[in-house]
Amino acid sequence: MVRLLLPLVMAFLSFSLLSTEAQAAETPAFIALGDSLAYGTGASDPASKGYVSLTFAALRDSDRYRDRGLELINLSVPGATSSDLLLPGGQLETALSEISQRREDDSAVSDDVEIISIDVGGNDLLDLAFVGSPCLTDPLGDPCGLYYGQVLGELETNLAQVVQSLRLAMPEAKIVIVGLYNPYSGTGGSLEVAGDVGIRQMNDVLRGIAADPELGAEMADPFELFIGRGRQWIADDGFHPNDKGHSVLAETLLAAIEDRPAAIPEELLAEPPDITVQPNAPVGGDTNITILLAIVIPLSALGGAVISSAYFLARGRR
Repeated sequence: MVRLLLPLVMAFLSFSLLSTEAQAAETPAFIALGDSLAYGTGASDPASKGYVSLTFAALRDSDRYRDRGLELINLSVPGATSSDLLLPGGQLETALSEISQRREDDSAVSDDVEIISIDVGGNDLLDLAFVGSPCLTDPLGDPCGLYYGQVLGELETNLAQVVQSLRLAMPEAKIVIVGLYNPYSGTGGSLEVAGDVGIRQMNDVLRGIAADPELGAEMADPFELFIGRGRQWIADDGFHPNDKGHSVLAETLLAAIEDRPAAIPEELLAEPPDITVQPNAPVGGDTNITILLAIVIPLSALGGAVISSAYFLARGRR
């Protein structure tokens, strides 16, 4: 009798296993593209405490995905620029391949890519500080000004192409562009002013892309939340967010995904910010000063950019 039942038991177990595997394969996905911030650099454990991982964990436990499940595909690479996203075999191509495979799946259960976050731009500014840049020899000269404009222009062009490609491939997906914060806010000195000017300008570029109705993207902007928090939410490298900073970025991204205002946890607000500049100070002013301040940011960031430098060397870029 036992020998007669054994084949039936094995068949049942095999069917259950196949059903479980099929269910796992039909889980919708969250794709993250970006640089060291999306990778989780600065967090005590990038794999679990980086803002992308924290956002994923919150989404997975939400009403929307608690029963359906959610898969995280973090394609971010420390040191990546907006140009790197477009390279053959790069993050965009990998994301598009993942989207295509899931859309071609004829399963009755949707396993499409439903959320895409993009975090890029900080490393584009680093080009201003590398050998060969006219800004190293004459940051107030016309060649530097032209190069600075070129860097921002290329960022706009590259990111718009990335978003457009993703939108065409996945029209229903939620695409969120993550803005930058000023890591020097509240620390005093010229770097704080430089950060306010340079980062606001870069966020304006990102915001312009998100506002394009044909691209249908959202903007998650942490800039205002980080005002006065450079001593509290930034890691020891002076540039990347620490665990608290990543928590704030995660809430900023999650709020954009859920179409609601960001609500920073009370425990992170217990210590008052170090306000040394007006949050709404004008961004305009003399163009030469703006360019000079923009040079200060990447130069100072080089001290904490060991991962980025290794990435560039490995890629043969620098």
